[in-house]
Amino acid sequence: MISAAPVKKWTLLSLLLVLALCATSIVWVDHQLRRFAGADTAVVDHAGFDAISGPTAITDVHVLSADGNTMIGGHTVLFDQGGVVAVGERLELPEGVNLVDGNGRYLIPGLVDAHVHLKQSPNDLLIYVANGVTGIREMSGNADHLVWRDEIEAGRLGPQVFVGSEKLESREWFAGHFQRWTRNRINVRRPEHAEAVVRSLAGDGYDAVKLGSILDEETYREIDRAASASGIALIGHFPVSVPLDALWTSGQSELSHIEEIAKALNAEFGFFTNANADEYLQFVARRSNEVAAKLAEHDIAVVSSLWLIESIARQKVAPADLVEEIELRYANPGLVEGTPLSKGWLPGNNAYEIGLEASPAEREAAAAYWMTFAEAHRILLRAMRDKGVHVMAGTDANTAGAVPGFSLHDELKSLTEAGLSPAQSLRSATATPAERMNQEAGRIAPGYRADMVLLRANPLEDIANTRAIEGVIVDGRFLDRAQLDSILTTVEEANQTSRSIAL
Repeated sequence: MISAAPVKKWTLLSLLLVLALCATSIVWVDHQLRRFAGADTAVVDHAGFDAISGPTAITDVHVLSADGNTMIGGHTVLFDQGGVVAVGERLELPEGVNLVDGNGRYLIPGLVDAHVHLKQSPNDLLIYVANGVTGIREMSGNADHLVWRDEIEAGRLGPQVFVGSEKLESREWFAGHFQRWTRNRINVRRPEHAEAVVRSLAGDGYDAVKLGSILDEETYREIDRAASASGIALIGHFPVSVPLDALWTSGQSELSHIEEIAKALNAEFGFFTNANADEYLQFVARRSNEVAAKLAEHDIAVVSSLWLIESIARQKVAPADLVEEIELRYANPGLVEGTPLSKGWLPGNNAYEIGLEASPAEREAAAAYWMTFAEAHRILLRAMRDKGVHVMAGTDANTAGAVPGFSLHDELKSLTEAGLSPAQSLRSATATPAERMNQEAGRIAPGYRADMVLLRANPLEDIANTRAIEGVIVDGRFLDRAQLDSILTTVEEANQTSRSIAL
């Protein structure tokens, strides 16, 4: 007969072993998720770059007009950290002012990316500045992002940060907790929970509540009511289970993607396939003007995210080609490489790539499907342009392929190729987002925030010229090309030390 003592001893040891294995597994999983969020990347000292501060004047420069339609030559712009002081042809400048020769240069307001994901990647703040992006809108915010926002307002080098909350979704208990842990979702399990969740987010200092796609209609309406009562903006996705007409009677002020409309129309159509793709596009064309008119009537803004949608067809079948074109060396290595738990950007582990086992016909079919979906976006964008919808350029930066800062220039190119004029595209990344956020920014005029970009060529002639950056002014501090290059080099070097996979 076996005595009880050894049994208890081995039972206890087994339990301890199981607990140790569970703890190790949890730590490993947490590490993988944090790495995918960029938490393992070497962090650059944001204070290591010397900007010109104090009263500064850019002389003899072409300035973007207040309406954003023309460049006006021969102007001087005087500014400091309090904002733009004066703009004119013959300004009397104070003694000791810093002078920047703007001859042959073009001055535009600082650019805004209306949809980004900083994740745990503070180096991105510097990359945005180096690309002339002086404002960003974080669309899955957390406590770190609120701290970074406040530090930037106190003088840290970086773009202005608008912080929307993590996505609100309604799922059952286990699914809700799993999504919370792995994908940073906030679960509003029942409609009656909405008020407490929204009130908490408003109290924490978020600038907006972001909706996810997985919400039932009753919970959606309760979140809407709670946001209105709390005085906080309601933005984000449009729930797939809610009829589009519900949007017009809601307080939702913004859609995070043109895709939200394209998906809703796809559901109305009955979900297209490659066999009836032309019929789907004809349906979208018929409905686009009505939908755009409703968006304009109810003052609902739409973020574009067009370049990313256009890229998916390529990432599905040939991510290596796209990887060669983007500025991958500046993207966070943790995000690019992915983890055993989360896909990254690279071929063979790309978040969008169709399986390598797929046949050539299946790969061709996947690309064709996504090209049709992208064309639906372009049809909707042109209708929004014609109906006067407030379109904001946004990139979903740090989603596969969208390199922070650089991706906004890709987006402006896509918007222009889809049918916006260069002036309209530029407005979507300057005046429009500033107006929607009630900020004195987005224009070069006295009293406006001194966020500007000095270019070597005219973006109204070719939107690609937003890349020809000679200098950036962020909150009244001027960084010349040498400083911007230093930022890029330093971030690239930091990324290089953090790579597991050589580029």
